[in-house]
Amino acid sequence: MKRATLAFAILVLIPAWAPAQSDKDSWDNLRQLRPGQKVEVVDTHVKTVTGKFVSFTDEAISLRAGKSEENVARAEVVRVSVRDTSHRTRNMLLGAGIGGGIALAATAVPLMANSNEGNSCGVCVAGIVAGFGGGAALGMIPGDRTIYRVKK
Repeated sequence: MKRATLAFAILVLIPAWAPAQSDKDSWDNLRQLRPGQKVEVVDTHVKTVTGKFVSFTDEAISLRAGKSEENVARAEVVRVSVRDTSHRTRNMLLGAGIGGGIALAATAVPLMANSNEGNSCGVCVAGIVAGFGGGAALGMIPGDRTIYRVKK
């Protein structure tokens, strides 16, 4: 039994030991950007430029920030990210389910204990509703997807 447990643990932990392979260090990844897409560029001075993607060359990336066009030299770019909102509804539903499930599990004992006495547990129900709402709110937060990152 110990051998089986050890073998299982090793198989589960091997991916954690393996060095991560990153394809985000290729400047050619910027080809997947569409003109007008909202991007965020972080440079070596930790200055963040947010705007709409215009174009890129081997030397720089161009974006429209407000009414002006900004060029950031490739040598100064640390990271390029895009706002990823495509899974917002799915994430909201998952968050509501997980938050509500955790709240339901945490309030199940008091809810059952009070139900046989003819009392309702309004605080328990409010906790469950808050769990659903909080989970849904967290799921709605959009994330950024990194397109390019300088190799360390």
